[in-house]
Amino acid sequence: MNSSVEPAGDWPAALIFDLDGTLIDSAPDIAAAVERTLAEHDVSIDAAEIRDYIGDGAARLIERVLAARELPVPDETALAQYVADFNAHYHAIPAAYTRCYDGAAEMLRRARRAGRKIALCTNKPQAVAERVLAELDLLGEFDVLVGAGTYALKPDPEPLYACIDQLGVVSNDALYIGDMAVDRDVARAADVAVVLVSFGYAHDDVAHFGPEGVLHAWAEWPDLLARLSRARQE
Repeated sequence: MNSSVEPAGDWPAALIFDLDGTLIDSAPDIAAAVERTLAEHDVSIDAAEIRDYIGDGAARLIERVLAARELPVPDETALAQYVADFNAHYHAIPAAYTRCYDGAAEMLRRARRAGRKIALCTNKPQAVAERVLAELDLLGEFDVLVGAGTYALKPDPEPLYACIDQLGVVSNDALYIGDMAVDRDVARAADVAVVLVSFGYAHDDVAHFGPEGVLHAWAEWPDLLARLSRARQE
């Protein structure tokens, strides 16, 4: 199949994407914000480690970093301060080094040309997600963007349901694409088919999570989508 062509077919009517580790590599900017935050608390960290701790929001990221250093788990008030400090640093400079994965931007544009509805469902704060996408010239590719701040965080299905409702489709007409077990979990909770990318921030082989498909590079997307569409029709 010509990988530059979006495969024809009625399914899925909507594509819903995770952001970090799926469409973009944001680890360098997240790492820089974590480094600045921890330095204020006299904790040092190698930026390369951050990829091992990304996922499930800023609070879990900070908890994982501190646990890796065998530091006490902060109480609710202290953790909230860590998160506030991280957010201040990250929100100030969220996309200095962040880049789209190869082929991701063109994939989104082909999907739109093919008439598919496109949404983003991320645990990144809404305003930051919008700013990052704007700086990468991708904001206009999404019909709906649901980030943290209004709904519960994934794996709670609430934000994914919100995407589905705002797109005007039903769960069976949507495909969710992410990179971690939490993305599999939210898709299953919402009864949505899921594809996981192998190049994101998961620490395990994502095939072990049991998705409908595994994507190793965005160049492979048309072929994978065609296979899934055919299987749906059988």
